[in-house]
Amino acid sequence: MGKDMRETAVLHRVKHGYTTGARSLASRSMGGLARTRVTPNALTTAGVTLCLAASVVVFFENRNEWLFYWVGAALFVIGSILDILDGALARAGGKTTPFGAFLDSTTDRIGEGVVPRQLHAREGGGTRPAGRRRNRLAGGARRRDHRRALGAIALLTATAWLTVLQRILFVRKQLRELD
Repeated sequence: MGKDMRETAVLHRVKHGYTTGARSLASRSMGGLARTRVTPNALTTAGVTLCLAASVVVFFENRNEWLFYWVGAALFVIGSILDILDGALARAGGKTTPFGAFLDSTTDRIGEGVVPRQLHAREGGGTRPAGRRRNRLAGGARRRDHRRALGAIALLTATAWLTVLQRILFVRKQLRELD
């Protein structure tokens, strides 16, 4: 067995151990919450909302770098914890549904993507609004082109989010019709 394969096997065991341990701990702690009216989908929604809020907060880091960065980090961590707990709540309360699993898997990708993408843009690797670029676009035709490109990106982003919402609602409708 090569070095890469051994490292992969070790990483797999560590991930499996961590996942099993985290799920076990989360399941034990969800007993009380499972007896309430809080639904797993509410935790999922709250988690992804906090991750989205974190990306907005990180966007404004230029106003007070440490404050906005750490508040964004805290929101992201809390949102991520809620993302772990939603599945545990569903299992503990016997509230697992195909739509809940679909919603969780969809919002996982959203939550995992928004803050790292914003941090990438923060470091100058992405598409920031023109006002946040530092000394890259001094003026002239490039500036107008840049604004047009940002407008196109904003339009694509908006339609992508509409597509995500449309797919969620479509799958939900299909799953309800199966019941």
